[in-house]
Amino acid sequence: MKAPSLHTLIAAGLLSLGLMYGPATIAGEASLRHVKIDIGGEGPTSQSIALPLNKAAVIELPIDARDVLVSNPKIVDAVIRTPRRVYILGIAQGQANAFFFDANGQQILNLEITVAQDVRGLQNTIAKLLPQARVTIQPMGDNLILSGTVPDAGTADSVLKIARQSVEKPENVLSLLTIQGKGQVLLKVRVVEMQRTLVKQLGINLSGSISFGDFIAPVAKPLLENGIPVLDQFGNAIFETVTPGRFGSTGSFGTNNAFSLAGRALGGTTGSLGYSNFRQGVQQSSIGAGISALERVGLVRTLAEPNLTAITGESANFLAGGEFPVPVGRDRNGNITIEYKKFGVGLGFTPLVISKGRISLKISTEVSELTTTGALQLSSQAVTDADGRVIGTVDGLTLPALNVRRAETTVELPSGGSMVIAGLIQEKTKQALEGVPGAKDLPILGALFRSRDYQNDETELVIMVTPYLVDPTHKDNLATPADGFSMASDLGTILFGRLNKVYRAPGTKPTGKTWNGPVGYVLE
Repeated sequence: MKAPSLHTLIAAGLLSLGLMYGPATIAGEASLRHVKIDIGGEGPTSQSIALPLNKAAVIELPIDARDVLVSNPKIVDAVIRTPRRVYILGIAQGQANAFFFDANGQQILNLEITVAQDVRGLQNTIAKLLPQARVTIQPMGDNLILSGTVPDAGTADSVLKIARQSVEKPENVLSLLTIQGKGQVLLKVRVVEMQRTLVKQLGINLSGSISFGDFIAPVAKPLLENGIPVLDQFGNAIFETVTPGRFGSTGSFGTNNAFSLAGRALGGTTGSLGYSNFRQGVQQSSIGAGISALERVGLVRTLAEPNLTAITGESANFLAGGEFPVPVGRDRNGNITIEYKKFGVGLGFTPLVISKGRISLKISTEVSELTTTGALQLSSQAVTDADGRVIGTVDGLTLPALNVRRAETTVELPSGGSMVIAGLIQEKTKQALEGVPGAKDLPILGALFRSRDYQNDETELVIMVTPYLVDPTHKDNLATPADGFSMASDLGTILFGRLNKVYRAPGTKPTGKTWNGPVGYVLE
């Protein structure tokens, strides 16, 4: 028989005073504090016991025992205090067995012992702090397995956090908890964007010419018809020019004030004003002004309402849009290799029902569209062989850019509650003046020598989210935009210009309805 160690004797003494351990089971029903063995028949009895780590049990035998054999003393220590009372102590986690023999060497009992973590303190803590949770904790070596039911995901997370505090490595806790509450979340996202654009253009361009130097008068002679001068209605002779008059030198000038923001005049109102001076029918000088004026106001409204449903703790994604190619390289033959990038209305979220009516949402929403602003222009390129000879040409292409409104965040909302998760008010103003240096800076008169190009862009963006806890329903309670739709016949399209038949909307049966209704006047 193995001699009793000091810690075994101390543990056994404390057990005898009832200070160390409470009830536990042999074969699932007996008490660890005081276990009585009932040997049935004449052969040896084999039973099992679950012994918490660093705890002890008292084994009461029905007959006297003389020897005890423990298979692994590093896991279990056993001491015979009296012929019929044995103390066993769990030293380390693991499994062992103990054999009890009488004075004749006959086996009395084979006791299968499993030493594991003591989880009753953790069990009591969870039951006290979270009374609605029905949790069972099963130790397995250094690991803890949590099973049972909890009312919501928040309680499940709390149970997991408490259990991880009782072990050295948090990853040794495995949760198999079942959530009883509703687990399906419908997320409704509303993206509203208003864009207002104001463009103003006002430009004046001057032009003129002047002739100087020796003047050669025009030579004219009477217009004859059959040798007779032709007269006008007043009886005066009509002359025709034989040699036009001219000046020795001619010069001209003008201003060309461009619109640098837009690149050109966008339209609007144009006009011109001019004056010319003549000498003997020959233009000697002229001056003119061209006016271009524009004020343009644009308004754009963008609305997207994606809806998506997912169970608690799982991710869901939605995209209504398309994909466009983006070059990522060239192969050995010079051909462009591409990848496709997504654009459109996208929604991704991960819901977590943390308590009754409370939902935690990790949201990513995006509205994108193709634009020419920032587009990539690739010109055509020649393909050459190893000797440098041109063997072909790769055509160029234009890759569009994306105008993106994106928001990523995590919020907590009640079922049916709404929140603005993103908002943007942006105002961008551009203004340019172009004109003749010096002259354009003159007070009042400087307006004749310059042009003004003004652009103001205002944007207001709001993204709202609303989660709902939902249950499945019968398909007859659901409706789609195509319910009741029917294509018009060829005759109806030709004679009446119809694209579809007149159809009845679902749920509009006249059964039980009358023509009676409120009468009187409506005042506004």
